[in-house]
Amino acid sequence: MTRIAIVTGGGDGLGREIVIGLAGAGYGVVVADVDAAAARDCADRVAAVGVPARALRADVREPADLHRIVAAARELGGPHVLVNNAGGWTPYQQYPQADADAWTATITLNLIAPMMLGQLVLEPMRELGGGAIVNIASSGGLGAAPYGSPEYGAAKAGLIRFTSSAAGLAQTHRTRVMCVAPDWIGLPRAQEQWRRLAVKERALIPPADVVATVLNLIADGTAGAVVEMWGGPPPKSSVDAE
Repeated sequence: MTRIAIVTGGGDGLGREIVIGLAGAGYGVVVADVDAAAARDCADRVAAVGVPARALRADVREPADLHRIVAAARELGGPHVLVNNAGGWTPYQQYPQADADAWTATITLNLIAPMMLGQLVLEPMRELGGGAIVNIASSGGLGAAPYGSPEYGAAKAGLIRFTSSAAGLAQTHRTRVMCVAPDWIGLPRAQEQWRRLAVKERALIPPADVVATVLNLIADGTAGAVVEMWGGPPPKSSVDAE
């Protein structure tokens, strides 16, 4: 039986790379994304390699859509794997200029939604003999340096700590919860921004390296593991600098 993975934000960017990597490893994939066309195009690529695929237009901030994602995975015989990849900064202004609805939506996207979807897959995964959840965090959630989007940094820090706190689910639900916290990834948007920086500051992480880390965690990662991925030396925190 083909093992089934869910990837949120799977239609484009890093999510798309993860979907393709999972398909190459033999996983069927539910590609969930707010962009229906991108999800469909990505799912078509998965189906082309001969594994099950399902495209789903879904906003992970909406509880009803989370239930639809899990239902789609169950219809395919899963879920065995969940990759909580969907995330992003607050559009336009950040905290404190952004209004409360805007910045709380960012926290929901980056922290609450992964927790809720993780909760929904626990029982199906246990029924199937166990599973793996990989949360995609960010270097913005590490350390104590100032950050351009405080709400995003706080949410990603929360996702990292949630992951380590949930290590016990390996015993209670036979599901390992793990996390990858990458620095800037060499995707088109990051490459465009990186061109504006001095050459000595350029240090993008190849997307393939992030995909490989995700696949390695799914295969044999330790429950509660948080893998930091730096494109250069980690920034010093205010504590380190003293």
